[in-house]
Amino acid sequence: MPLRRWTRGPRLAYAMRNPLGGFARVPAAPAVVLRDLWPGNATVGEKLVRNRTEFDGVSRTLQSGVWDDPAWPAAYRRWLQSFGWLQDLRELGAESARIKARTLVSHWIRLPAAERAVIDPSVTGARLSAWLGCYEFFAASADDSFRQHLMASLMMEARSIMVLMPEAASGWQALCALKGLLAVAVSIPDYPEFLTRYLRLIDEVITSQILPDGGHITRNPESLFLSVKELAEMLYILQAARLPLPTTLVEAANRTVPALRALRHGDGGLALFNGSSERDPHLVELVLNRASRARVVAAGLPESGFARLSSGRALLIADAAAPAPKGFDHTAHAGMLSFEFSSGKQRLIVNCGASRQKGWAEALRYPAAHSVLELADMAPMTFEPGGGTSRPPQVSRTHATQDGAHWLDMTHNGYESQGGGVYHRQLYLGKDGRTLRGEEKLEGATLARAPCVRFHLHPDIMVEPTENGHLLHSEEESWLFQSDGQVSVEESIYLGQGQRTATLQLVLTPPLPQEQTPAPTKPDTAEEHADPEQPAEAEDTAHTPLPLDSAEADTQAHAPENTQALPQEVGLLSAGNDQSAGQEAQTAFPATPPQPQPAANGTTGLPYPIIGQPPPKPIHWALSLISE
Repeated sequence: MPLRRWTRGPRLAYAMRNPLGGFARVPAAPAVVLRDLWPGNATVGEKLVRNRTEFDGVSRTLQSGVWDDPAWPAAYRRWLQSFGWLQDLRELGAESARIKARTLVSHWIRLPAAERAVIDPSVTGARLSAWLGCYEFFAASADDSFRQHLMASLMMEARSIMVLMPEAASGWQALCALKGLLAVAVSIPDYPEFLTRYLRLIDEVITSQILPDGGHITRNPESLFLSVKELAEMLYILQAARLPLPTTLVEAANRTVPALRALRHGDGGLALFNGSSERDPHLVELVLNRASRARVVAAGLPESGFARLSSGRALLIADAAAPAPKGFDHTAHAGMLSFEFSSGKQRLIVNCGASRQKGWAEALRYPAAHSVLELADMAPMTFEPGGGTSRPPQVSRTHATQDGAHWLDMTHNGYESQGGGVYHRQLYLGKDGRTLRGEEKLEGATLARAPCVRFHLHPDIMVEPTENGHLLHSEEESWLFQSDGQVSVEESIYLGQGQRTATLQLVLTPPLPQEQTPAPTKPDTAEEHADPEQPAEAEDTAHTPLPLDSAEADTQAHAPENTQALPQEVGLLSAGNDQSAGQEAQTAFPATPPQPQPAANGTTGLPYPIIGQPPPKPIHWALSLISE
């Protein structure tokens, strides 16, 4: 392997020799006409015709022959050089779009070999498959010279993939690289070395990233989606060329499709864990149908580490495993034990999502961006400067079901080495999907910290504080959120749909011990002053039990023996526990990307001392459907 790296430069230069120089035969056209399987965006195509690009909300001007600029974000360079936007011009369909596509491809294929960006084989593979998938649109009617240069470029860049793989790409990007190599192999069958190399690499690449349950090793639903998309395209290319389908490829598609279906909410979009976004539900469904005809949904994902609780119209997906292993952890988030909850097609409780913008990308990896407990000034894992992680926590989970009800018990020890104890989350979803209950606690803490539990809400959800709790309104339903802890409504940000959208979050903190009230502190300096509107003593809270309906009580009484049922205290909720609702809301994600910094004075902004107090009591909460 080291020898391959040492000789990569000379081998790459040799591979990029132009076959039009006379030493090889260049076919006049592809032997198999492929077509791009996915719909484009005519609006994007129209902007391209006018020399404008729109990517991640930033508009840029296309410059003739300029394909790389250090000032551009890496994601934009990948998008531009991959030529995936050819499908947008094809979707527009006008003659001006055809001419524009041909002009831009001509600018690339006439670049000298030394000036082409081919060092990333996944981008090269996407470019080759885009050229061949849209060949009928922009190249079939072109002159002979253009088509000859295009076919020569296909051969040159396919050879570059052979030189660089498998070391230069991993994960779904490796599948993308091999897809481009396969597309050239079936289009130029006179050079069998392309297909031979593809068949030699595909089994190893699939085995290295597709888990036995069909999940992806990165534990990122979007990486799984992109892997399924690449598998679907490879299956199509092989079928179009009437070549035998590799067994490993077919089996991988049959495993990944049920797993991907399990990581979708009722709206058809993806759950937000470890760097994923919702994605277009229609495209997700199209990819699933292309990859496999089976419509099975995986009941569980034990190797992937996701728990799926489904009952009635309700669906809960929880992150119940440690981060991805080294080498695949560059999108890993510290969202262990976080969950998302939806009812029908409406998401209620979500994670904040992910971003490719510097600052936001880092901030969204921390627990505060997830619906989970966080401890002030502590992180359950370490993010390295290069994007990887270290100090991963140990995570355990127990999931049991009976008569349609679910019990999920999860723990992680990410805070234990810092004195924060073991985080323990218990969840119960009723058999009709109308009740979700939880308990949050820290076990064995030696250094008391002020925890808070965040429940980020989808932007479509409206919050109405009432004397009995907080009503969460969607277009079709209303849910009542109650807790025996202190509940405040704060601002939040949602990035699940590719852009920042303002939303709200419910923040739970433990109730103050009744025998102990915080005494007002006299400021020592001019900068420290007491808030005149802050009461000196916490108001006593009378806890009124909420009755369980008979069906739920019977379900709890017959809980599986191997699962510890949630205590009855989960249903003992305060009738007046929103004393903090009138306090000024504080945003967890300000308008500019936050840079997490440890507090200099050790304060938390919460009415709990950091040191010298016993760990706070468990927090119980419940979410109940009250109207449809």
